[in-house]
Amino acid sequence: MRSIRIPKKIEINWIIKEGKVFKSFYKYDTAKRIFKFCYQPVTGELLFDIAPKHHNIMILNNGRKKFDDYIRGICFWDKKIIYLRGHDNAKWLKETKEMLYSNGIPRNYRVVWGEKAALELADDLRGL
Repeated sequence: MRSIRIPKKIEINWIIKEGKVFKSFYKYDTAKRIFKFCYQPVTGELLFDIAPKHHNIMILNNGRKKFDDYIRGICFWDKKIIYLRGHDNAKWLKETKEMLYSNGIPRNYRVVWGEKAALELADDLRGL
Protein backbone atom coordinates (compact mmCIF):
# COMPACT_ATOMS: atom_id res chain seq x y z
CA MET A 1 0.00 0.00 0.00
CA ARG A 2 1.32 3.42 -1.01
CA SER A 3 1.81 5.85 1.86
CA ILE A 4 -0.47 8.87 1.85
CA ARG A 5 0.70 12.46 1.45
CA ILE A 6 -1.33 15.26 3.03
CA PRO A 7 -0.52 18.83 1.93
CA LYS A 8 0.69 21.02 4.82
CA LYS A 9 -2.06 23.58 4.08
CA ILE A 10 -4.61 20.91 5.01
CA GLU A 11 -2.66 19.24 7.80
CA ILE A 12 -2.36 22.42 9.91
CA ASN A 13 -6.16 22.57 10.40
CA TRP A 14 -6.51 19.03 11.73
CA ILE A 15 -5.68 16.91 14.75
CA ILE A 16 -4.36 13.96 12.76
CA LYS A 17 -4.25 10.50 14.27
CA GLU A 18 -0.91 8.91 13.34
CA GLY A 19 -1.49 6.22 10.72
CA LYS A 20 -5.28 6.60 10.97
CA VAL A 21 -6.04 9.85 9.17
CA PHE A 22 -9.77 9.07 8.91
CA LYS A 23 -9.99 9.12 12.70
CA SER A 24 -8.77 12.74 12.69
CA PHE A 25 -10.73 15.76 13.91
CA TYR A 26 -10.98 19.36 12.74
CA LYS A 27 -8.80 21.50 15.00
CA TYR A 28 -11.35 24.32 15.42
CA ASP A 29 -14.36 22.10 16.15
CA THR A 30 -13.44 18.59 17.30
CA ALA A 31 -17.02 17.43 16.74
CA LYS A 32 -16.28 17.66 12.99
CA ARG A 33 -14.59 14.89 11.06
CA ILE A 34 -13.54 14.42 7.47
CA PHE A 35 -16.57 14.82 5.23
CA LYS A 36 -15.26 14.98 1.66
CA PHE A 37 -11.93 13.75 0.36
CA CYS A 38 -9.96 13.41 -2.86
CA TYR A 39 -7.34 10.69 -3.29
CA GLN A 40 -4.74 10.28 -6.02
CA PRO A 41 -3.71 6.58 -5.96
CA VAL A 42 -0.53 6.99 -8.02
CA THR A 43 1.03 9.72 -5.85
CA GLY A 44 -0.75 8.94 -2.56
CA GLU A 45 -1.93 12.55 -2.29
CA LEU A 46 -4.93 12.88 0.04
CA LEU A 47 -7.02 16.04 0.28
CA PHE A 48 -9.91 16.38 2.74
CA ASP A 49 -12.14 18.86 4.50
CA ILE A 50 -15.31 19.34 6.53
CA ALA A 51 -18.72 20.11 5.02
CA PRO A 52 -19.69 21.98 2.89
CA LYS A 53 -16.39 22.13 0.95
CA HIS A 54 -16.62 20.96 -2.66
CA HIS A 55 -14.19 18.52 -4.26
CA ASN A 56 -13.28 20.92 -7.06
CA ILE A 57 -12.35 23.65 -4.55
CA MET A 58 -10.15 21.23 -2.58
CA ILE A 59 -8.35 20.18 -5.76
CA LEU A 60 -8.01 23.74 -7.05
CA ASN A 61 -6.61 25.06 -3.75
CA ASN A 62 -4.48 22.12 -2.63
CA GLY A 63 -4.12 19.52 -5.37
CA ARG A 64 -1.26 18.90 -7.75
CA LYS A 65 -3.29 17.10 -10.40
CA LYS A 66 -6.36 17.72 -12.56
CA PHE A 67 -9.88 17.06 -11.25
CA ASP A 68 -10.29 13.73 -13.07
CA ASP A 69 -6.96 12.47 -11.69
CA TYR A 70 -8.54 11.98 -8.25
CA ILE A 71 -10.95 9.53 -6.72
CA ARG A 72 -13.49 11.63 -4.85
CA GLY A 73 -15.42 10.46 -1.82
CA ILE A 74 -17.88 11.41 0.89
CA CYS A 75 -17.96 10.01 4.42
CA PHE A 76 -21.46 9.25 5.74
CA TRP A 77 -20.34 8.49 9.29
CA ASP A 78 -23.85 8.02 10.69
CA LYS A 79 -24.68 5.44 7.99
CA LYS A 80 -21.27 3.72 8.21
CA ILE A 81 -20.84 4.22 4.46
CA ILE A 82 -18.05 5.80 2.44
CA TYR A 83 -19.28 6.72 -1.02
CA LEU A 84 -16.82 7.02 -3.91
CA ARG A 85 -17.83 8.91 -7.03
CA GLY A 86 -17.61 6.77 -10.14
CA HIS A 87 -14.35 6.82 -12.09
CA ASP A 88 -13.11 5.31 -15.35
CA ASN A 89 -10.22 3.60 -13.55
CA ALA A 90 -11.77 0.69 -11.60
CA LYS A 91 -8.34 -0.25 -10.22
CA TRP A 92 -8.07 3.18 -8.57
CA LEU A 93 -11.47 2.70 -6.92
CA LYS A 94 -10.30 -0.61 -5.42
CA GLU A 95 -6.99 0.92 -4.32
CA THR A 96 -8.86 3.79 -2.68
CA LYS A 97 -11.05 1.32 -0.81
CA GLU A 98 -7.96 -0.39 0.61
CA MET A 99 -6.39 2.99 1.47
CA LEU A 100 -9.51 3.89 3.45
CA TYR A 101 -9.44 0.65 5.46
CA SER A 102 -5.71 1.06 6.06
CA ASN A 103 -6.12 4.61 7.35
CA GLY A 104 -8.84 4.46 9.96
CA ILE A 105 -12.10 3.49 8.27
CA PRO A 106 -13.45 0.53 10.28
CA ARG A 107 -13.90 -2.73 8.35
CA ASN A 108 -17.61 -2.78 9.24
CA TYR A 109 -18.12 0.39 7.14
CA ARG A 110 -19.18 -0.15 3.55
CA VAL A 111 -17.11 1.49 0.82
CA VAL A 112 -19.39 1.77 -2.21
CA TRP A 113 -19.46 3.27 -5.71
CA GLY A 114 -21.37 2.92 -8.92
CA GLU A 115 -24.93 3.45 -10.08
CA LYS A 116 -26.54 1.15 -7.50
CA ALA A 117 -24.77 2.93 -4.65
CA ALA A 118 -25.68 6.36 -6.07
CA LEU A 119 -29.35 5.34 -6.18
CA GLU A 120 -29.18 4.04 -2.61
CA LEU A 121 -27.73 7.35 -1.40
CA ALA A 122 -29.62 9.64 -3.80
CA ASP A 123 -31.32 11.71 -1.07
CA ASP A 124 -28.06 12.09 0.88
CA LEU A 125 -26.10 13.07 -2.24
CA ARG A 126 -28.59 15.69 -3.43
CA GLY A 127 -26.91 19.08 -3.25
CA LEU A 128 -23.46 17.73 -2.45
